[in-house]
Amino acid sequence: MSDETALACVRLALQDADHARQLAGVEGHALRAAAEGYARCAVRGEMAETRPWAELLSAVRARGEAAGSELEALAAAELELTARKDRKRVETEWSERIRRTRRRVQTGALDLGLQLVSLWFADLAYMAYGAGDLVRNRDRTAELEADAGRDPVRLRHAIELVEDTRERFLLNVSEDLACEALAYRLQQTLHR
Repeated sequence: MSDETALACVRLALQDADHARQLAGVEGHALRAAAEGYARCAVRGEMAETRPWAELLSAVRARGEAAGSELEALAAAELELTARKDRKRVETEWSERIRRTRRRVQTGALDLGLQLVSLWFADLAYMAYGAGDLVRNRDRTAELEADAGRDPVRLRHAIELVEDTRERFLLNVSEDLACEALAYRLQQTLHR
């Protein structure tokens, strides 16, 4: 990983060391690419054709599955040592723990992914205002320049839409529907 990419990961994580480590890993690269694709499709008005939320949700679910797989291995090891009479109870407890962990990891990853979408729009707004030194995606300058030239007021409204969607996940709304609805609202906002 280049120094520029490492710096971008720290800046995109908003100085959260755990998020920066996540973004620097393989799964983080996939999440970042999916979030960037999502934001860029909104900027270009290609949401309906490309359906970029599917790639974002796929990256999010992969992180949840990885966390679930780790716990399944621990559950199997414990079940080997569990008495037959307690096996059903232990299986139920592990099943519930795995389900909750998978959901928590997926929700956290989706929140981080949408944060990345929001920060892409923020970087475009910085560029529109002539404050390119504030750009967080320092290793994606060429891509940002390709998307540049957008109205910063619309970009700010797009950021508000993303942040509103992030808040909705506290209410356990459907991730698929929320990401799809956001996609169309972003496209409408950026292409009025």
